[in-house]
Amino acid sequence: MEVIHHYCAGLDVQKKAVLACCITSNSKGERVSQTHSFNNKVPDLLALSDWLESNGITHIALDITGEDWKTVYHILEANFSVLVVNAQRIKDVPGRNTDTPDFEWLAELLRHGLIRNSFIHPVPQRDLRDLMRQRHFLVKQRLNVVDRLHKVLESANVKLVSMVSDIMHISARALLVAIAEGETNSSDVTDIATNVRQQQPQDSYFRPVRSHHRFLIANHLNHIDFLDQQIGIFNDKITEYVQKRIVRIATSSTERVRPSTHTTATTVQTAKLIPSWEEALAAFLNGGRI
Repeated sequence: MEVIHHYCAGLDVQKKAVLACCITSNSKGERVSQTHSFNNKVPDLLALSDWLESNGITHIALDITGEDWKTVYHILEANFSVLVVNAQRIKDVPGRNTDTPDFEWLAELLRHGLIRNSFIHPVPQRDLRDLMRQRHFLVKQRLNVVDRLHKVLESANVKLVSMVSDIMHISARALLVAIAEGETNSSDVTDIATNVRQQQPQDSYFRPVRSHHRFLIANHLNHIDFLDQQIGIFNDKITEYVQKRIVRIATSSTERVRPSTHTTATTVQTAKLIPSWEEALAAFLNGGRI
């Protein structure tokens, strides 16, 4: 079989170790194979990089399992052409002996160009994706807390859902704060409830709330405030990040593309239909459509 990469290596990344096999060619063009084991720690991974470079390795196949492969990839991607391989695709390639280790089989497949590389996002996209995933997690967590707050209200015989569709509305929240502070029997609660529904509330809406439920309501409200603050921080960070990226892209595009002074009514009308990056990002962060 034709050899595509004469100096290549295969890595099997485990929890505590990295097994490596490098395949090179001697002066006669014959195949030379070497195996080595390294600890999955940064100093040892740097030693792995030096060992691969000393053998003249140019291409590396890396098996991705779990999250342990990311540190290895980040260290090696600067000096080598790293191919990230899906383990299932390797199993679909016929001709493997049962006693051949994974990292040796990876190196052999890479040597003959039988490995399909998985797409790895560039660093800027990976950073933005991390920010978006964390924000998405915070939004889901906030929804869960609001749902638990609703269950506490039902347990406390507070039928707030019968009055408002969103228990986190400004007026509804003011009512919850009043209840959490123990003002269930005061006229303030009645006034707040009247403002919420624009009519005098029925007695069935409110019952005496025990201190246990007031504690849970106050705790959930504080938790929601904290999550709102965190979501706002991530919104600002994402906005800042996207703004820098768009300015950088616009600057590079201006340097490459000669501006045109010819405009028509059609192009002006089309430009008005294209949202600015502020409008698009605001719509995305608020859950709307662009």
